[in-house]
Amino acid sequence: MLRFLVLSPGTSVEQLWLFPLLRSLSQTPAQVDVVVAPAVMSLYQLCPWVTRVLPYEYGSRNSLTEWVNLLGTVRDGYYDGVVLTRPSGNLSFLLWLSGVRERVGFAGAGQRWLTQVVTPKLEQYPPEYYHDLARGLGLQVPCGELAVQIPGAAVTWAEQQQRQLGIEAGYVLLVADSAYPHWGQVAAQLQQQQPDVPLVALGAGLDLPTLEAADEGQQAALLAGATLVLVSEAQPLLLQLAVAVQTPVVALLSSATPERLLPASELCIPLRAGTLAAIAPQQVVQALG
Repeated sequence: MLRFLVLSPGTSVEQLWLFPLLRSLSQTPAQVDVVVAPAVMSLYQLCPWVTRVLPYEYGSRNSLTEWVNLLGTVRDGYYDGVVLTRPSGNLSFLLWLSGVRERVGFAGAGQRWLTQVVTPKLEQYPPEYYHDLARGLGLQVPCGELAVQIPGAAVTWAEQQQRQLGIEAGYVLLVADSAYPHWGQVAAQLQQQQPDVPLVALGAGLDLPTLEAADEGQQAALLAGATLVLVSEAQPLLLQLAVAVQTPVVALLSSATPERLLPASELCIPLRAGTLAAIAPQQVVQALG
C-alpha cells in the first residue's frame, strides 16, 4: 500500500475543503496522514479517509527543534509522496531534505524544491482547487462531492437534543451571529408564516429554543438533522458543513464573498447584497419558498 502525507497549514474551512482530495488519495489505495495546526485537528473526526493527524504549529516562530522534529516525522513515515497545500519556501525546502521521492505543491514560493508543480486555478470551487493537487501525484480522478462522516456518538447526541425540545420530525436551524442584525426579525416572520415548523437557533441571542454544540462532530450532526439551515458568511465553517452534510441551506453573503465559495447545487440558495445588513428579513423568508 502507498503512503501519502499532506501538509496543510490552513484554517478549519480550508481543511474541510481538502476532504475530497484526501478521499481520492486514500482510494488509491493508500494510507494518508496529515500535518495540521493543533487548533484544527478536531475537524478530522469527520474525515474517515485519514489514518493519522499530526500536529505542527504553522506560521509561528518555530524553534529549530520543532523544525527538525517535523523533518524527522516526514522521513520516518517512509512516504511515497507528500503534498503541500500552500506555497512555502521553508516547507518545500524541508520536504526536499526529507528525501521523499514525489513532492507536490502549487506554483509559488519554494517551487524549485518540488518535483511536481501544479498551476493554481483560483476561480474554481475550493474543493476542486485543492483536488488538482492529486494530478501532481499522477492520479487522474474526478473531484467528488464535499462530504463528511459524522461520528455515531454525535448523531445520538443530536437526536437526544431534538427529543428534549419535543421535536419529532426535523427543524429549521438558524445559525445566530452578530454580523447579520436581522435574525430576530427573520425568526419572527418565519414563526408567523409557518407556525407548525419548528425553528431552532444554533447559538445564543434569539428568543428561540437554542442548541449548543461542543465540537465539529456535534455541529455536523445538528446540521444534518435539520430540514433547512439559515446561515451567514460570518460562520464559514458551519456554512460549508451544511453543504457537506447535504442539508438545504440559505446562505447570506456580502459582495466581499466570492461566488465560488458555494457549489452549483439546488441545495444551496445564496442571498447576496453589498453588505449583510442590506439583506432584508423578507428576502430571507421568501427564499424558503
